[in-house]
Amino acid sequence: MEVLVVIAIILVLAAIAFPVYRGILMRANKQRAIQRLHDIAAACVTYAGQNNNTLPAEDAKGQDTWQNAAKAENTKTWYNALPKLMGHKSVGEYAGDPRDFYTPQNILFLQGATYPDSDSKLRQPLFAFAMNTKLHRKNPDGKKEDVLLPQITNPAKTVLFLEQGLPKEEKAIQAQPKYDGSCKGSAKSFVARYGGEGCLAFVDGHVQTVTGKEILTESAAFPLPQSDIVWTRTPEEDPNKTN
Repeated sequence: MEVLVVIAIILVLAAIAFPVYRGILMRANKQRAIQRLHDIAAACVTYAGQNNNTLPAEDAKGQDTWQNAAKAENTKTWYNALPKLMGHKSVGEYAGDPRDFYTPQNILFLQGATYPDSDSKLRQPLFAFAMNTKLHRKNPDGKKEDVLLPQITNPAKTVLFLEQGLPKEEKAIQAQPKYDGSCKGSAKSFVARYGGEGCLAFVDGHVQTVTGKEILTESAAFPLPQSDIVWTRTPEEDPNKTN
């Protein structure tokens, strides 16, 4: 009988302790994400300062595979250029051993993200945070132009990087498209990993946590007019346009 009582007490204590531990872990992961996005945003501005005010490219030429990431023509892609600037390995340098990409040693890895358990994550790099694709607009010829820092009229309110949803992660808004872990994204691919919140990094370097409902309508559209959070180079542009 005494053994049963002891077991019951242990089970009760475990039931109490687990949510507490989970909350502590979630808060720690959120702080790590805030710091990581702050660092990557700062590196992006530094990169622009060294490259005629031009931001790095949002993705590679061709598909974002390990092989393409490793090509010399894609060194100016943000996920190659910024880690190198920070003294870390670029994505292209993980092509020979993709498993190492999904470890805390990788500057682009987020411990709070739910990466696939299977080897499907080895087929191509999956990104737990991404560059804001709404900054990169197409010109009349249908090609995306370089983004210049002076074109961004409100750096303190304009999103530069966001936490990006991975396959099978819970959506921040039910109407969002399926997450794919791309290297570029927007509010439509934003994920809320920390008790319903996720992180946005702004052009001025600060990081803010928001919920899905703060940046999207229930139909997963960008609310207009843009005010406290801006996704395009100027608040007057419509982020709901596809180009």
